[in-house]
Amino acid sequence: MEFGNLLLNLNYEELKRFSDYVRNIDYTHYLRLNKDSFNRRKLLLNIGASKAYLCLSSSEFLELRELLELKNNPRLLNNSDLINWELVLN
Repeated sequence: MEFGNLLLNLNYEELKRFSDYVRNIDYTHYLRLNKDSFNRRKLLLNIGASKAYLCLSSSEFLELRELLELKNNPRLLNNSDLINWELVLN
């Protein structure tokens, strides 16, 4: 999953667990808790690695939550669907 400049290499089950984790976070609680923090990004999400966190603003968090809305029909994309093979010469 690509989000901003982050690439999270997750299989479907890991992505599902991460989605469940993010969807169950009461982000307004953490915004209140960290309102006096010096960091511009007030939401810290533990991503499972030792001392590794995603630091997000409230809008970034809501965007991530929307991105993680998993559909009922997961599928792999063909590379040909992702790559534009047209060569444009100047």
